Amino acid sequence: MVRILTAPDLIPLRRLGAVMSDTMHVSGAVQPRTPPQTRPKRNPAGSTGHHGPGVPQEFVHRPFIDDILVTSWHRRDDSHFSLTAQWPHDHGYFTPVHGRHHLILTGETIRQAGLLLCHTELGVPVGHHFILGDLVYTTHPEHLAVGGGPTRLTIDVTCSRMRMRAGRLTSGHFDMTIRKAGRIVATGHSDVTVASPAVYRRIRGDRLTARRSLAPLPPAVPHHLTGSADDRDVLLSPTGRPDRWQLRIAPGHAAMVNPANDHIPGMLLLDAAQQAARVLTAPQEFVPYAFGTEFRRYAEHGMPCDIEARLVPSALPSTTTVQVTGIQDGRPVFVSTLTALDNRR
Repeated sequence: MVRILTAPDLIPLRRLGAVMSDTMHVSGAVQPRTPPQTRPKRNPAGSTGHHGPGVPQEFVHRPFIDDILVTSWHRRDDSHFSLTAQWPHDHGYFTPVHGRHHLILTGETIRQAGLLLCHTELGVPVGHHFILGDLVYTTHPEHLAVGGGPTRLTIDVTCSRMRMRAGRLTSGHFDMTIRKAGRIVATGHSDVTVASPAVYRRIRGDRLTARRSLAPLPPAVPHHLTGSADDRDVLLSPTGRPDRWQLRIAPGHAAMVNPANDHIPGMLLLDAAQQAARVLTAPQEFVPYAFGTEFRRYAEHGMPCDIEARLVPSALPSTTTVQVTGIQDGRPVFVSTLTALDNRR
């Protein structure tokens, strides 16, 4: 795997307020602890797992069943797990690009797999908050073709640098390898820190009740430049500069925005970065295969967020690399680096 960006190996608790959180809010209130009937039971061999028809929504922090990608999990030992997932071929938002699965699906799969293991195997109660330090992955485009039905996947996960307190994960590193029919589709990793509801309330303060504004949207960049299906899915508004846009979030972004979030979700920022890279490199066809993001602080509701993109030197020949930075109040919120093969069709 090509490592695109790095973040500190562990995120000290005092820095939780400066990075992106993936909260467990579904209905606007902190959810209760995992119900006893949904806690996995350890079998006599010391392994746990679930192979039922579906994964509970609260374990992957998705309010809509259609957005759940991970389908089962199995513990191999204390730090290794096997999961299954499937990618839809006709999802309303994660639409294929040039016959290949949407790049953001890989990041969302890594995110969901890590959340699921934290709740089911690593002692984190539902209602705790997850702060990503970075999310880095590289895909193999030749294995990303969309078929006539869902793409079934297996995921091997290795957990390292785990810190536990009272039987609960407080921080750790997740390395993942995603395969389709035995062939590697993607490799990636994420670093995560967990905050209890009480700690999160102290971190967020008055921002805890912030919600997305439903004010009139600014105009959209033409959707064909961003790779979006229509203007509703465009996350960028022109600013008069060819390398800077203002973030816009339409109500139609149900697949990316949970109405109960007190900040802008990280996955939406990743999609904005991908759109910015495409607009910057137009009319070249920019379809990235590698994506790395370092999250610096929360992206807040009710505050303009500028998205800036620039070409940077590529580490590999015959590739184009774009760096995208999200900025609020003059400070970087996230930095993404995306790499695509030159003149890819």
